[in-house]
Amino acid sequence: MVDSRACSRAGIRATILAGLALAACGKAAGPDRELRVALYDDLASFDPHARNTVGAYEVLSSIYEPLVTLDRSMRPAPALAVSWETPDLLTWVFRLRPGVRFHDGSPLTADDVAASLRRLLTDERLEMRSYLSGVAEATTRGPDTVVVRTRRPNAQLASRLHFVLIVPRGATAESLARRANGTGPYAVAGWAPSSLTLQRNPSYWGEPPGVSRVRIDLGVGSAAAAEGIGESRYDVLDGSRKAEEAARRNARYRVVEQENIFLRHLAFDVGRERTPFSPGTPNPFRKREVREAVSLALDRDRLATTAGTGARPAEQLVPQAVFGHDPTRPPLQRDPARARALLARAGFPRGFDVVLHRSGFSTAAEMVKAQLAEIGIRVRVETLPSTAFFEALNQRRLSFWIVASGCPTGDGLELLETSFHSPGPGGLGVDNYGDYRSPALDRGILEAGALFDLRTRQAAVQGLLARVLEDRVWIPLYHDRGALVVAKEWQYEPRADGYLRVADIRPAPAR
Repeated sequence: MVDSRACSRAGIRATILAGLALAACGKAAGPDRELRVALYDDLASFDPHARNTVGAYEVLSSIYEPLVTLDRSMRPAPALAVSWETPDLLTWVFRLRPGVRFHDGSPLTADDVAASLRRLLTDERLEMRSYLSGVAEATTRGPDTVVVRTRRPNAQLASRLHFVLIVPRGATAESLARRANGTGPYAVAGWAPSSLTLQRNPSYWGEPPGVSRVRIDLGVGSAAAAEGIGESRYDVLDGSRKAEEAARRNARYRVVEQENIFLRHLAFDVGRERTPFSPGTPNPFRKREVREAVSLALDRDRLATTAGTGARPAEQLVPQAVFGHDPTRPPLQRDPARARALLARAGFPRGFDVVLHRSGFSTAAEMVKAQLAEIGIRVRVETLPSTAFFEALNQRRLSFWIVASGCPTGDGLELLETSFHSPGPGGLGVDNYGDYRSPALDRGILEAGALFDLRTRQAAVQGLLARVLEDRVWIPLYHDRGALVVAKEWQYEPRADGYLRVADIRPAPAR
């Protein structure tokens, strides 16, 4: 974090030394064998800018790379940029790593980087543009230097660039659909709707990945994962409850626990006068009393205990590891009697009917349904495949849903800008699927983003998150404990953000 007063004394010249680059020379490639991976999410496109989902990023970040990455502890580290500096509060200058090539053999240049950033800045259909919120332009200064200018001071830009993967200049949605062409440790060797094969990139600039070939089966549900474990068909799998139970019955596997910074929560359509999945009534969720009633109906301890091993009740919008968490906030209360009174005051003395959409979280959704029935809200749970679910969210077609959201950059301001700011230019409100709007909150978010003093900004972010929580825009449920099921012949060190990086999976040392 840059202190604005220190910048002033130093002539506003803050140089960030990015550390030592990984040296590819002298590092032997991993063994010539195939790693079999099963992931719950599917993949709709090879376009790394199109979808802002964990599943898409986990897969595509093995093929494409950013200027700046986050290490396992969520600290900025060099990737395609070897260094960067901030000559003033609105300008960032990145110097590119020499000798990097795309999978088709063409060299990486500043033009490719600037074109990737401009593509996100100009195409509102691209969900990853939210990570460039507040960026005004990207230009080049010679073949190896990129200059990024922001509309407002943004001390978190380096961390956010972790999610901005670089594609070749001139790439389009159509060309990326035909062929993935990145600079990452793996290149695409084969593709079917439910299966992706990756081959080690022999000219990769960094440390070679752990194995020569990876096959990733996509859209593997918990039952199919458990079956695959029983048959020893996979080496690494997403850790659902069924998968973990199957792993404990098969001596070949172990469960690797990891942090999970994502919040499981309920959210609402608060923008429309009438909402499609609560027919016959005015949109109940436009009234804060109804949203408060939903919160008061929930037994979060039971939800967490039932929903997942190691899950813990969520009392705030961000967990302790994320900047903006407030350890002094009291826990959320359960009070079904007060919830029923609030519904009556809001004009729904007999409750109402609504569809709760989900992709995953089946146990939690059913428990929410049962607990809301106690106060008269009659819920029907409808399940969508992940691609269809997020497409429906993006098109604002749902009324009430359960989902996981978080701050993968480790900063609560990211959540405020993308999920609670009114939809606007520069990626603001890009994930505001409920169309929540508050001019006062919008002003506060922009003001907080301009604060470079750490303590001042922390207090501001905490206050803004508290305001959203009190308005019950989202209803926190629980934080899950992340897990992977890993065959014992492989080793993997979890990351603080919970993302899976297949390039980091390596054969376990011989015993």
